[in-house]
Amino acid sequence: MPLYEIISLIGFILGTILHIVLSILIVQRKHKTKGELIFLFLVISVAMWHFGNTIFLFSFLLFGKNLSSVNFIADAISYVGIGFMPSLLLHTTVSFLFENNPHIKKSVQRLIIMSIYLPVIPFSRVIRNFIEPTVTTLTDPATYYVKPFVFWLILSLFTAAGISRWLSKTVEEKEERKFHLAIFWVVTIIAVFIGFTVLLNGNKIPYVGDYLTLVSMLSSIFPSIIFAYYVYRYNYMEFVLRRSAFYSFLTLILICLYYFGIKQLSKFLEHHYLVNARMLEAVFVINLVFWFPTLRERIQRLLRKLMFYRTVDSEYLLNELSHVISTDPLIQFTKLLEQVVNSIMKATAIKSTNLLLFKNERIQIIGDKRYEPISLGDIHHILQVFANGEFIVLNRYEVKDVSVINEMRLLDAIFIFPIFVNRQLTGLLSLGRAKRSMQIASDNLDQLMIIANEIGSAVEKSKIIEEKLTLERKMYENEKLSSLGRLSTSVAHEVKNPLSSIKAIVQVMREDVRKNDHLQEDLAIIVDEIDRLTKVVNQLLQFAKPGSEIKTSVRIGDIIRSTLVVLNHETKQNKITTLCHIPQDLPPITADEGALKEIFF
Repeated sequence: MPLYEIISLIGFILGTILHIVLSILIVQRKHKTKGELIFLFLVISVAMWHFGNTIFLFSFLLFGKNLSSVNFIADAISYVGIGFMPSLLLHTTVSFLFENNPHIKKSVQRLIIMSIYLPVIPFSRVIRNFIEPTVTTLTDPATYYVKPFVFWLILSLFTAAGISRWLSKTVEEKEERKFHLAIFWVVTIIAVFIGFTVLLNGNKIPYVGDYLTLVSMLSSIFPSIIFAYYVYRYNYMEFVLRRSAFYSFLTLILICLYYFGIKQLSKFLEHHYLVNARMLEAVFVINLVFWFPTLRERIQRLLRKLMFYRTVDSEYLLNELSHVISTDPLIQFTKLLEQVVNSIMKATAIKSTNLLLFKNERIQIIGDKRYEPISLGDIHHILQVFANGEFIVLNRYEVKDVSVINEMRLLDAIFIFPIFVNRQLTGLLSLGRAKRSMQIASDNLDQLMIIANEIGSAVEKSKIIEEKLTLERKMYENEKLSSLGRLSTSVAHEVKNPLSSIKAIVQVMREDVRKNDHLQEDLAIIVDEIDRLTKVVNQLLQFAKPGSEIKTSVRIGDIIRSTLVVLNHETKQNKITTLCHIPQDLPPITADEGALKEIFF
């Protein structure tokens, strides 16, 4: 098989797969703008061009000849696709222009769009002639329709390049500026290349003319590759291509390597050097299988560096964050939560991330805190959604309840993850818009759900740790009181014995002194003070080692009168008059007489 046919087949198959994948992802995108819908039709038209050529080449390789019915279908698909491609390209670029410059009047916009599609009317005849069996390629010199169409295509490319250049200077996001600038250069180079190949007869150059024509036919892949690159690397326009698409490319390359490389080399060696082709082919296949894991790992590493570094970094950061939450000692819990919020913002490129923890009737907010303080009543409907303890993620674009949507707007939230402790809602993890207005990848959403669960577990652990610390503080205070009690007992015993001796000596002295002597009064005061100190010592002993209460039937009036008798000397000395009026009909009560005396004394 000639190298030209091999390159053609591989190129058109890759172009078909790439544009079909992009088309599916655009269809799956929610809340598409008008410009993105038009861009979808542009991608479909490019996919039709590649798919039609793929059918034509594959049928020729499969049957070894051209089949008129298959060729008719292939030409119809490919030429209808390329026939609308210039107008759709212009419509897409001017739509993005209108979105970035809304001051252009609607009437002017409609007039521009109508003028864009006017060339489709005369070139519909061109498309019909292309589908005729006599015309096999777009650059067939036998037809006079080619150069006018190519001129229109080049004009569309240059116009689109100019608009992309203008957008690269006016858009705010750095990644979008890079994207539009890359599209400008690629589209400009394609326009110049097609002009040289077709209009300046570059396709007639010996040896390389056919390849120049092939590159012109495959040139629509290059803007899509640029677009796919920014889809991967920056999550551009919210499309997240799956790695499986690139792995499909890898599988396709391996199949082509076997069929067009190993198989053809084996036949060549068998034909010229009489080598056993099957044996040689088996050796090559074994080597291919042996080296495939290494090749796959290196390609994966290359893809991670070029395409997936954003996704890989995000997954790594979120996994690392989950590990940190689960292993942190939770001594400084608030700082840990602040680290969690900052790490989520870094991993997901979210502008606003907040963690709301419910503590009694108030809400503790950790994170961006750009909105006013809120209460539980302000998010009542959101709380009702999670009232049954079910772990679901609220997406503002999918919620039907208007009240919930308004409360999510109050929180500046696009996604809300619940935080449960024993199926009780204890907080919310609120995520706002990404820095490039992207939705979070589904893999990251799953990881964030795990992190929300980890936060719930951490909240529960922190409560247990807080209760443990409180209990330890109480135990420490009790130990201090116990030590104080032991000290009081020791001091009381040491003081009580000398007091008893002093009281005994004073009482003996009172007996030796005459009744009318003034020392009698002084010694009586000493006895009273000793009794008061004895009571204090007894109280200390009772505090250190409480005795059993003896409850009897007592009359409060009798206890108060006996207490006043004891205090009578002290009141007279301080010139205090005591008045006591106690009703005689007070009923008796059951109590500890000694304890009541201590209370009244």
